[in-house]
Amino acid sequence: MKEILIVRFSSLGDIVLLTGVLKYVKENIAEDIAIDLLTYFHFAGVLQDYPYIRNIYTIKKGASLIDLNETVSTMPNYDAVFDLHNNIRSAFVRFISSCKSYVYDKNSLGRRLYVKKRLCRSKLQEHTVIKYFKPFMKAFKLDMPDIELLRPYLPFPNIEKNNSLKNAVIHPFASKATKEWPFFAELGCMLSDDGLNVIYIGNGEMNIPACADDKTGKVSLSALIEFIAQADVFITTDSGPLHIATALNIPTIAIFGPTTKELGFYPPFKNTKVIEYVGLKCRPCHIHGSSCCYKKHFKCMLDIGVEEVRYHVNNILSNNPKMQD
Repeated sequence: MKEILIVRFSSLGDIVLLTGVLKYVKENIAEDIAIDLLTYFHFAGVLQDYPYIRNIYTIKKGASLIDLNETVSTMPNYDAVFDLHNNIRSAFVRFISSCKSYVYDKNSLGRRLYVKKRLCRSKLQEHTVIKYFKPFMKAFKLDMPDIELLRPYLPFPNIEKNNSLKNAVIHPFASKATKEWPFFAELGCMLSDDGLNVIYIGNGEMNIPACADDKTGKVSLSALIEFIAQADVFITTDSGPLHIATALNIPTIAIFGPTTKELGFYPPFKNTKVIEYVGLKCRPCHIHGSSCCYKKHFKCMLDIGVEEVRYHVNNILSNNPKMQD
């Protein structure tokens, strides 16, 4: 049996996007392999019930290379290391591992040139899961499958819905202020008027409307997964929970503002819908979003109306076979 190590330290969404790739590799190569993962401690919980990884090794964010070396010294002697982070720490792991290594091309320069100068667009058409998969193609002589076969995968938690109404779960927060749509409160009130049970989740500050169930605040990743799994429709920002919902195959609406599909995280999978201001020339304005709109108009978010999002929510609920009673 071959043993391989996957190195991806962060962030939440990036870790979740690995899951479909590892599932496909494990199920579609002839030889038996054991897959271990090295990641940051606070992201390991999202994979606690994931069946395609044998061991999860962790380091704390900000750990020194000495600490990292000590952690790697406790691991087996691997047949290969797959560096799916491609930074200084992951390169160090490759350097101290006495085995063959494979590195994914995140094309950081191309993304920055596209954001700043609108160059390299033709080279930015690959989703992140495809970029993750390419090192495995090389290592195991695999062909590129349909992207739906690389869809993120998390085991569906064993939960029971607490009411007979359909749940609209809203995650209004993001890592950057410009990625947060400002009308999530109004949307919740409209969806409540439509007869949905509205639940807000996530860690951030927002005035939650009285018509909704407030489940916001810091929770464990396993609790976050369970909240998302309660959804009949999930409405979110460009954020980690978007990818969790995709991995659970929850019908999902994602509102994208300053970021675009060229940056690699736009969900191309079934049961997902992206709402965005198509054609706005200042998009994208930053690889990860920013604290404020440098154009001062914030059109990418302000011009997405509540009624438009409401329409798509109700359309998903009425037309998706999984949602029909």
